[in-house]
Amino acid sequence: MTFDLRRVPRVLVRCAGALLALVVALTLLGTPAARSASAPKIVSVDVTGNTHVPTATIMQVIQARPGETYDPSIVQADLQRINALGYFADVAPPLVRPRPTGVAITYRVIENPVITKITFTGNKHVPNDTLLALMDLSVGQVFNTNTFRNDVLKINNYYERIGYGGQVASHVKDINLDPKTGVLALTIQEGLTVRKIIIGGDPVIPAPLLLKQLALKPGMEYSDEIRDKDAEALRKYYEKKFKLELGNFEGGIDPSSIDLKNGTADVKYNVYVARVAAVQITGNTRTKDQVIRRLLRVVPGMVVDTDWIKADYERLNSTQFFSKVEPDLKAGPDPKKPQDVTLVWHVTEQRTASASVGFGYSGGITGQGLYGTLGYSDNNLHGTGNAANVQFQRGARTYSTQLGVSIPYVGNTKESQKYSLGVNLFSSGSTYYYPVYSVSQTLVAPAPVVGSTPLPVPVTLYPSSNSSLIGGVVSTSSSSATGGSISIGRRLSDYVIFSVTPTLQRVKYSTTVPSPYYFQGSQPNVLTGPTPNPLNSNINTNNGSFGISAGSIANVNTGLPYQLNELSFGLSTSPITVDDPYNPRNGWKASLNELISSPHFLRSSFSFTQTTLDVARFFPVLKNATFGLHGVGDFSTGVIPPSSLFTFSDQQTRGYSTVFYGTDAIFGQAELRQPITADRRLSIAFFADELDYRIRDAAPLLDPYTGRPVGFPGQWTTRGDVGFGFRFDVPQLGLHTVRIDFARGADGTHTSFGIGQSF
Repeated sequence: MTFDLRRVPRVLVRCAGALLALVVALTLLGTPAARSASAPKIVSVDVTGNTHVPTATIMQVIQARPGETYDPSIVQADLQRINALGYFADVAPPLVRPRPTGVAITYRVIENPVITKITFTGNKHVPNDTLLALMDLSVGQVFNTNTFRNDVLKINNYYERIGYGGQVASHVKDINLDPKTGVLALTIQEGLTVRKIIIGGDPVIPAPLLLKQLALKPGMEYSDEIRDKDAEALRKYYEKKFKLELGNFEGGIDPSSIDLKNGTADVKYNVYVARVAAVQITGNTRTKDQVIRRLLRVVPGMVVDTDWIKADYERLNSTQFFSKVEPDLKAGPDPKKPQDVTLVWHVTEQRTASASVGFGYSGGITGQGLYGTLGYSDNNLHGTGNAANVQFQRGARTYSTQLGVSIPYVGNTKESQKYSLGVNLFSSGSTYYYPVYSVSQTLVAPAPVVGSTPLPVPVTLYPSSNSSLIGGVVSTSSSSATGGSISIGRRLSDYVIFSVTPTLQRVKYSTTVPSPYYFQGSQPNVLTGPTPNPLNSNINTNNGSFGISAGSIANVNTGLPYQLNELSFGLSTSPITVDDPYNPRNGWKASLNELISSPHFLRSSFSFTQTTLDVARFFPVLKNATFGLHGVGDFSTGVIPPSSLFTFSDQQTRGYSTVFYGTDAIFGQAELRQPITADRRLSIAFFADELDYRIRDAAPLLDPYTGRPVGFPGQWTTRGDVGFGFRFDVPQLGLHTVRIDFARGADGTHTSFGIGQSF
């Protein structure tokens, strides 16, 4: 069979010739010996099909060179290197054509389109401009697969940095390059869509409350950035709402819930509240560990509650055993449980025992005169937390001996430590001189006849607007008491203490005035027992109890001893209700006390009751100032011995030198304390005091000449003052506050001194 070559298409002829040439060349070069002996030389190398990619760029990777022996393996490697440039959609087999002196090689390429536009879809959190800035490909360039591959890596790395890593294999989900228009369209999948959020771990707080605080919601795409924001939001929520510490937070996609087909998954947040794994105490060399630990309420196993730790701090600080108390939280003890922490209490002990020797002088008719003191006290005896004190004072007008022991925690069991015990033995006496006031404003009586008895003049110790001070005449008030008391306390809670205190004492009391002055009126006989008619006050003996006729005040004979037995019931707050026992800035303190004296079951000489309610509240104001409010209500029933009247001196009513007495009183104070120095050891205070008091059932003061009432001591009387003062801390003397106040009352100005804050 023969073929008419003229009938074969020209292109087939060319292809057949090329194929024949290639077969011949391969036959000739079939063996190494043949190739080395008869392989043709390369006479030319060129490239076709490239429009935008420079030929020089392609030729740089081609190793077949004119003049070199033709090697098909080199040509095949050239094809791979050309393809590796990334600019071409396809690289066709090269044309290898025989020439008279060798072969000519033509590499044929098909270029990728030139990019005319780059678009993105699916990106909700990262804007297009950011994605474009991450890419090296840009409009006007030939699409390069190598460059695009690097661009995809950079886009994925960026998403990992902002918290979308580990969810999908690639955030560039799809690519479409239109060969006609040159538009490069990228489909982005930022993260998996959240189906539901699961709260695990040890959150303590119910999961529905926590879910409300999260920024991540079902239907949103998950990211580590949102997770970190949720962790911070929960930390603040625990701290501000519940005063708790967030110990550990772990969150992320639940791998078992990933649905790549739908692009969804569940998110699990493991929330662990911080818990105390151990409590350590450091710095105490004298105070026993058990003394400190019995005050602590935050114990191992409990959550870290900042309010509870603060209460423990205030409880330790109020003992006055330490100059500094510092709580600290540190990691551990198990590094595998970061939510477990160790609570460390750093304490710095201070001197709790003190011996004192001193003297002083207080002048004036109401002063103590020259006096000396000797004492010893320790409120942390041998580091046990128990207290003991002994005090002696002797002066021209006073003497005092006192011995006291206090056990704030009885026993070592949890139940027994709810009780406290205090014992106090005392013996004291005083002689004071008080001004007297006329019953009438008319002081001058008719001149007596020489040798006759002076006319008696009625006087009172009760100052009123209708009475006048009698110059050069004072009353003498003497008293002595010997006895003791036992106080048994029961902690109802960390904040409230109930106490019962029986007190037995033998008391002498009298108030006398020189002749011809006398205390007007007489009071009922309230003394019981075998002593015949011991109560008697009349003009001839010039003795009396208080100088005012009142059914509520017992008229006690001069120097006659009587039994004053009392039983008091008290409710009071513990020291931890204020932030500082000496100079509180925040908190409150209160006490309610009911005192009973009865001749029936207490064998007292008197029958009366006294009720006292005392409340103080402190507020931090301005930058570092304190505003305090203080109120006292004193009320009584029955007949009261003069020594038990409610008494208000210049320590309370700071604008007056006069001492005010009452069977009932309402007293209020307001004070603003502003530190002057950074260490708060010097401060200035602005204050106002007001006292409303009365003597219950008091008879009116009568004008002795007219018989008309000129004073009404049974009515409520008001005394108020305003002023300012300075507060000094003198730690060298163990004094936390020395007080000097300057005040103006209704009668003028007065300066008062005191130890400790006014309230």
